[in-house]
Amino acid sequence: MANQTSNRSITLEPSWRNHLLGYILSVLFIPLFGVGLIGLYWVYKRQKTYKYTFTDTKISSQDDKYQRNIDLVNIESVSVQQSWLQKKTSIGDIKLETTATSMTLRGIADPFALKDTLEKAISIQKELQKKEEHTKPEQPDRGPGTMERMDYLTGLWQQGLVSDEDFEKEKKHFE
Repeated sequence: MANQTSNRSITLEPSWRNHLLGYILSVLFIPLFGVGLIGLYWVYKRQKTYKYTFTDTKISSQDDKYQRNIDLVNIESVSVQQSWLQKKTSIGDIKLETTATSMTLRGIADPFALKDTLEKAISIQKELQKKEEHTKPEQPDRGPGTMERMDYLTGLWQQGLVSDEDFEKEKKHFE
């Protein structure tokens, strides 16, 4: 069975409600020599710093400098973390953990619905990986360079430089 790849992807950004306190303070400081305008710009840029892309097989987190990818089959746990203000505004941080690393998706609106969706997608990908492992034909365990030596021996035999008996005897060493 061939791998089926799809081009479906969803991109999310942190919710503006995650920076609600910053927006409120910036608006309040606008009369103070326009300091609030600088604050509004700073909070807006900070909100737009992260982008999260979800595909059928992986999750990508991208900021100004770096991009991190985690395959869904490697995710071991998904948890939601919320501060008291985040609970009031129905947003939260989703923490994804693998054996090697973790990734936090910050400021996601309705995090529990996304958590449930992610857990379903992870279980589907793990099932597909198990099916793929069972249908994969077993390859004989050959060391590096074995096929090249077998090709060399076959070439010698085809040129008549090695007898049929010697060829069959040496061929058994490669099987």
